[in-house]
Amino acid sequence: MSNTRWTDERLDQLASILETTAFLAQKNAEASQRHDQAIDRIEKLVESNARVIQALANASAEAKEERDALFRRMDEQQAEIRGMQLENRRIIDILLNQSSQEDNSPE
Repeated sequence: MSNTRWTDERLDQLASILETTAFLAQKNAEASQRHDQAIDRIEKLVESNARVIQALANASAEAKEERDALFRRMDEQQAEIRGMQLENRRIIDILLNQSSQEDNSPE
């Protein structure tokens, strides 16, 4: 240990350094608290976003199921329409054949 004399100037410097250190420690503690609060807000935001993403994924899956069901129903209806078209053609053929036969029959 040195035998440096503690002069008033040296004590004032030390007091100033201690005050500055205490001030900076307080500012650091405040910044740390704000940082912790920001992290809490970010964590809550991430959780909220995860819930929203899950809800959107569920809605998307449900919409896909509904769309697939609609396509299946449309396919069924198209098959029914084709069947009715075929039946109508047969009826028209029958009617045209009857009309031809009636026109060609001797009176």
